[in-house]
Amino acid sequence: MQRQGWLQDPKTKNTKRFHRDEKSWVRYPKVFIDSGRPLPNEHALLKSRCYVALREAEEEWMKLRMKGWRKVRPQWGADVDV
Repeated sequence: MQRQGWLQDPKTKNTKRFHRDEKSWVRYPKVFIDSGRPLPNEHALLKSRCYVALREAEEEWMKLRMKGWRKVRPQWGADVDV
């Protein structure tokens, strides 16, 4: 798994950021899943954060992709292209 990945629902613009927990990665890989929505000319509206095992994160990623969610560039945080 890459360090992070982003998915967005093209209909609602709801977005999920999947990023690994570096502290747990060696022994028991865990992933944070942040849910939110980017807002034009404002900070993103962050709604929730889940902390799950790598396998569960991979299953969630595949489920969302099958529902039509698309990979996108970072939508909030330090990685956003200004």
